[in-house]
This record gives sequence, C-alpha cells and structure tokens, in this order.
Amino acid sequence: MTEYWVSQGNKWCDFCKIYISNNPLSIRTHELGQRHKDNVSKKLATMRKESAVKEKQQKEAARALKAIEAKAKQSYQKDLASFERSNDPSAELEPNKKSADEAQSSSATKRDGVASSSKGGAAPGRVVSTPLNPTRAVKGAPSSIAVNKRKRDDGKAKVISKEEAEALKAREAARKRMEEREKPFMGLYKSY
Repeated sequence: MTEYWVSQGNKWCDFCKIYISNNPLSIRTHELGQRHKDNVSKKLATMRKESAVKEKQQKEAARALKAIEAKAKQSYQKDLASFERSNDPSAELEPNKKSADEAQSSSATKRDGVASSSKGGAAPGRVVSTPLNPTRAVKGAPSSIAVNKRKRDDGKAKVISKEEAEALKAREAARKRMEEREKPFMGLYKSY
C-alpha cells in the first residue's frame, strides 16, 4: 500500500463567504447556482463603483494641482515684477515715500534684528541669523557634542590576540572583495 488517504478538505468561496466541498461536482454546482451568480454580480458592481470614485478623486486632485500651479506661477511672475521694479535704477521714487513692499520688508529685517546691506533694499525673504545645524559651529570648529561622540586614542597600544588579528584581516579582505565587486555600480549600492 503506497497510497495514503487524504481528506479533500473544503474550498472557500470569496464571493459567497462560505466553504464548499473541494470536488469538481460541488464547485461546479455552487458556481452555477443563483446565489453565487448574484454575489459575483454585486462584487463586480462595487468594484466598478470604487474604480469610478477613485478615478474621480484622481481627476479632482489633478485639477487642484493645476490650479495650485497656475496660482504659484502667477505669484512668481508678480514677485519677479516687483523685484525688477525694486532693482530698477531708472525708477524715480521720492525719498520720503515708501511703497508697501519696502515698508513690509524693512519691518521684517528690523524684527529679525539684522539690517540688509545690499543695494536693492531688504533681502527677499526672512533672514536667518542662527546656524541651521546646531551641532556645527559657525566658524567650522567641531562642536562639543560632536567631539564627545568620537573615540579618543589613549596612546596605548592595544593588545590584539592572534584570533582577533586574523578576524580583522579576513574582514578587511572581504571589504576589499566587496568594493571590487561593486566597482561597476559606481558606488550606487554601497551597504556600508
């Protein structure tokens, strides 16, 4: 006796959410039944509705993005025009009168505590006086945070056992092999 008895088990119908016997006759009978056909048609109808809603949302998002882009382009053109007017030496402005843009930009520089020294007036935007990276000092010297993270050499020679030396040598050889293997990729996939 080389054959073993195996139970046929049950088959799950995703549309009807029920188990049926896993033999061709039961499966065919179930699939030809009215209940299964109704469930399949309901599932297809919901899929169509969902895809229509999703397509509508994508169109609305694309329309909104186009509107945003148009407004951004219009604003950019307006900014360029005002920048060109402020840098135009032939424009005659009375010294006692300031335009609304100049008054606003001068108040912004006074608020930030930094005065602009350029010819064209105030800087276009907010002037940042603090460094962007707090761990990096202004003049290029490493900060105390970065110094404390580094390992310090005590000047003492470490005693390395024979096994450790062999392991370090094997690790270095493996690293070199990996570099040679990755040379055609030009360092795009470095994992270290």
